Amino acid sequence: MPEHLSDPVSSGADVRITCGHCGFEEDWTPAALARHLAEIGGSQRWAELTRHLRCRRFGCGATTLDAVPLPPGSRPANMPRRIGRLDAHLLSAALAVLEGVTQRSHGQAVATLEVRLALLVVHRYARDRDCVRRFWLRAADGNRTVDAGLAEPLQLIRHRLVAAGWLAPPVLLEPARTWPWDSPAPPGWKAPAAVATRPDEQA
Repeated sequence: MPEHLSDPVSSGADVRITCGHCGFEEDWTPAALARHLAEIGGSQRWAELTRHLRCRRFGCGATTLDAVPLPPGSRPANMPRRIGRLDAHLLSAALAVLEGVTQRSHGQAVATLEVRLALLVVHRYARDRDCVRRFWLRAADGNRTVDAGLAEPLQLIRHRLVAAGWLAPPVLLEPARTWPWDSPAPPGWKAPAAVATRPDEQA
């Protein structure tokens, strides 16, 4: 293991923080993690790297964390498999198309060739004909109601891709805890922003 947070920089590695309680993984660049540790008064010595950190997954907050260097090309955080670059690009492009038509498809048919190709890509990975067919049928219906929009079938598609291990699950991150008092923030807490002084108070 490295002795200091600056050690992975020379090898181009990031740092993966893993929660021993819920299994949540979070990847940091050494520079970003160093800034965060400086804000909360943490140490950059590797043995004490996670001492003042907490799991940032919403509703967890555990302190049983582990830090490991992450070599380039490793699997993404919270993913059960390593995804190839081509697969990641194909899925990203297909989902971008579907998200775009979902946002602009209110009360109009959007069953275009572009959408059809995107759904073919999604089906290749999700292996679920029902969710793909549901999206296509709604996209072709220009008279659908607001409640019958494309957001629901798109969410189902994402759920299938997450279940199959092609997408990382959505995670809500809690903001860093801010010390609410005027006294110096203890380790593990972010210092409050300085209160601006009015001109008449400076005189």
